[in-house]
Amino acid sequence: MNKYRDKSWDFRTANTKQLTHCFHRYPAMMIPQVAGRLIDMFLSLYSNNCKVLDPFCGSGTVLVEAKRRGLESWGIDINPLARLIAKTKTTPIDSEKLKKFHGRFLKKLRDIFNDKYEFNKRVCIPKFFNIDFWFKPKVIESLSVIKHEILKIKYKDIQDFYKVVFSETVRDCSNVRNGEFKLFRIPEQKLKNYNPNVLLTFLEKAERNFKGIQDFYQELFSKNYLNIPVHILSEDTRVKTSIPDKTIDLIVTSPPYGDSKTTVAYGQFSRLSLQWLDFEEEVCRSIDKNSLGGKPSNNFDATQISKTLKSTLEKIAKKDKKRASDVLNFYNDMFLCIKELNRIMKPKSRICFVLGNRTVKGITIPTDEILTEMFEYFGFRHKETIIRDIP
Repeated sequence: MNKYRDKSWDFRTANTKQLTHCFHRYPAMMIPQVAGRLIDMFLSLYSNNCKVLDPFCGSGTVLVEAKRRGLESWGIDINPLARLIAKTKTTPIDSEKLKKFHGRFLKKLRDIFNDKYEFNKRVCIPKFFNIDFWFKPKVIESLSVIKHEILKIKYKDIQDFYKVVFSETVRDCSNVRNGEFKLFRIPEQKLKNYNPNVLLTFLEKAERNFKGIQDFYQELFSKNYLNIPVHILSEDTRVKTSIPDKTIDLIVTSPPYGDSKTTVAYGQFSRLSLQWLDFEEEVCRSIDKNSLGGKPSNNFDATQISKTLKSTLEKIAKKDKKRASDVLNFYNDMFLCIKELNRIMKPKSRICFVLGNRTVKGITIPTDEILTEMFEYFGFRHKETIIRDIP
């Protein structure tokens, strides 16, 4: 296997928050410089008619970078919060239209809060399970008022823009420990003095995102790329998607590194935001269960395809058979994804996976080698593996 380290991929000093990449923190985000460079590596092969897919699109980094290059793109994710963020990051809103609305909207919010309003009984307070555990009473009240005003916005793209600001405000003003993606509560002794300013948090994020989307719109306008299509699908790459056979030229993606229970809990990260945005409770709580490796898969054994996976699982099983079984479930699901990607890729297409090799029971799982063997099963040829350090 051709594998080497290249420090030019580290992007240690790069600004990773330009344009709409500044929107909404999200777990395990690919930095835009990596996504953009991977697209640029193969762009010349397709005469600027390259169709790009991110089958685990998350918050939409790859889709933004594809649109910046005038390329039609598709993104797939089972997480509705990820799809909302990705949709908003890739949807340019007319600068003048948004500018006029933005000023009026933020002024209205300031006026409501500055009047030391008595709580409006007509404002709907969410009733989801444990809301009082995760939010202080004053925070619940303030979030409810902001949400009430957002839902009055009639233009959907603008409403979604502020929903994304609201979602991040929900996370930052909750009782979840700072910097956590999983739901760990602030310790009781610290919670007593914890009084987040909901309005200020929302306003700061709104101004940051406003500048990002203004810059995004101007760049696309200058290149005549405003109407380049972005298709964000609420589908599952493990099963047949709505993308027709042999549609895609280039895949750039960063898939999950393992099951949500033991690696990045995308569902836990998203749950409070989705509850505040009125998604069904079952949807809010089922994301991690429905993610790769979230359920046992008895119909297939990926060790028949990858000898590296087989030998790795044998080592893990000597220490913990249950953990070995969990790891196998994840790679069984990943194989199903690769099978679907094989269906929708054109001949002579290219696939770029950005991966991390995790450790289970002290044993490193060489995911790059395992997935290479799975792709080779379908006739793909491995070109190279580039190792980068995460700054």
